[in-house]
Amino acid sequence: MTGVAYNGSSVSQTTKSGHVTYDIERWVERFCSNRDEETGACLSWGGGVWVSAGSGSTNAVVSPSGVVSASNVYVNGRAIACLNDLVPDTWEANPAVPTSNGFTRYVNISPSRSGSGQGRVTSGSSTVFAGGRALGSINSAALSSLGTSARITTGSSNVFTN
Repeated sequence: MTGVAYNGSSVSQTTKSGHVTYDIERWVERFCSNRDEETGACLSWGGGVWVSAGSGSTNAVVSPSGVVSASNVYVNGRAIACLNDLVPDTWEANPAVPTSNGFTRYVNISPSRSGSGQGRVTSGSSTVFAGGRALGSINSAALSSLGTSARITTGSSNVFTN
């Protein structure tokens, strides 16, 4: 038997591999590409442009802020968590997208360096329900806004469910 989850119960941090993508560009210094053989004067210039140097990606670490209960049933003065209750989260590229400098830049970062969304509780008791929804407990599954699997990690220490 595990403790009943409730409003504010913590949810585990997760990682979405390769979620943030970006293009890498390299600066090519300006150079003389054609010189006059007699005078040595430059007739045409090359460079002075950014050129593609490939692409990269990094992970997104998802940090849930806790279960937000929609229930009107309480345990120890807190609304219980149930199937499909929301789990707001934020995410951040980790490791971070590299910092551009004078010779290399990172562009077309997608979707961005960080963001937020709404996950939800995705499992609960098979025998205990509140308002027609399965009761959540410590170790119940949750799904982040990026689709990664998480678990409820805290809940009641004196009210239990199966």
